[in-house]
Amino acid sequence: MSNQYQQPYGQPHQTYPGGPGYPPPPKRKMSGGAIVAIVIGSVLGGLFLLLLIIGFAVSDDSPSEDKASALEVTASPSELAADAPAKPAEKAPEKEAEKPKPAEPKTTEYPSGDYIVGEDIPAGTYTSAGAEKGIFELCTITTEPTGDTTMPKIKTSNADERIIITLEKADGVVSISGCEPLKPRS
Repeated sequence: MSNQYQQPYGQPHQTYPGGPGYPPPPKRKMSGGAIVAIVIGSVLGGLFLLLLIIGFAVSDDSPSEDKASALEVTASPSELAADAPAKPAEKAPEKEAEKPKPAEPKTTEYPSGDYIVGEDIPAGTYTSAGAEKGIFELCTITTEPTGDTTMPKIKTSNADERIIITLEKADGVVSISGCEPLKPRS
């Protein structure tokens, strides 16, 4: 009985993944069409990434009238009064005129750039008409929260696709890229 399970002629049995006594499965070759599809997909993917990089580079480097108006700095009346030579008799009336006024928003539109919620841009709900017209029309709005409990927000759109986003102080920094200016939602 013990001889019934032995290999003939005492040769060791070679095992394959399919089990004892089975030949290995044949290797399948890729068809020519599959190889062509992979090559074309890789080339198109590379071109897409190149256009994406060029689009971001063009949108960030071009000066905009909206950026210039948003960054315009004016001196407050108290700074102007400090710079101008004053007569001693006129100093008393100026102090009465220096009463703090309620802060007015600097701008009602927010073009591409980075803004701190609560300082540069008030918390609230904003809307954008979508991506700016150009070579690469993609609008992205992202937030970088200040704390660990708030999740980042990411909004994207193409041209003529409206975006609505609600910003809170916990959202930290909001970055706008390639979008029509954000405006407060009415």
